[in-house]
Amino acid sequence: MKEPRYRKLADLLTGYSTALKKGDRVWIDAAEIPDDFVVELIRSVRARGADPFVHLHAGQVSRELGRGVTEKALRFSLRHDLRKMKEMQAYLALRGSQNAFESSDVPAEKQKLAGKILRPISDQRINHTRWVVLRWPTPAMAQAAGMSTESFEDLFFRVCTLDYRKLARATRPLVQRMRRTDRVHITGPGTDLRFSIQGIGVVPCVGERNIPDGEVFTAPVKESVEGQVTFNAPAVYRGIPFDNVRLKFSKGKIVEAKAGDKSRQLEQIFDS
Repeated sequence: MKEPRYRKLADLLTGYSTALKKGDRVWIDAAEIPDDFVVELIRSVRARGADPFVHLHAGQVSRELGRGVTEKALRFSLRHDLRKMKEMQAYLALRGSQNAFESSDVPAEKQKLAGKILRPISDQRINHTRWVVLRWPTPAMAQAAGMSTESFEDLFFRVCTLDYRKLARATRPLVQRMRRTDRVHITGPGTDLRFSIQGIGVVPCVGERNIPDGEVFTAPVKESVEGQVTFNAPAVYRGIPFDNVRLKFSKGKIVEAKAGDKSRQLEQIFDS
């Protein structure tokens, strides 16, 4: 059965987000995504005269590969995939996960090694293709949000297929204000952080790189960051859950990182 929301979302990705045109080669990276949506995306790519090249991934398979991967294998993947990425004009990443903790027992040193060796591939993709990354709604995400799967999917598709051009217009006043701003002071429970954003630049994020989207992005002048920030929302990174994360900064450097019983893993991430 065809899902009409799939077509609308696929057309958004291939049209508004990546502006595919005739002759483009498109790398589609799909991790645990329904086949029906991947098929719809292939059709949307071809309708614009572009050629799709599909890579499918499964969580348990990726976990097993990661647990035993060798440097030799990673360097072979680098040569093969980097060469292919250099032939692409666009990249569509579709990221779903039935288990947010699937890679939690992949050794940290293996993940660090893979990230380091394969970095040139992501650099090529970010700097030389038109790309967009989509998070796919799963029962695991609905559970984390405290929602039914159906309600979460309805919310997801409404947000993902909104009028991003209208959103872009709505962000302009905030963009202009941030461009005039020098000093920023953030306060809250466990948070007292000061920094400068002068000269850094401001980027409205309105569906051209991430779906769903909706923010105005900047970053601190590195050496200006002083104080402490505490995050009250849990997060999962590389399959490891982190909660009550607290970072202390001095002259732009993290001098203390705490995350309860996951503090050591958090420090390993920053040290990498």
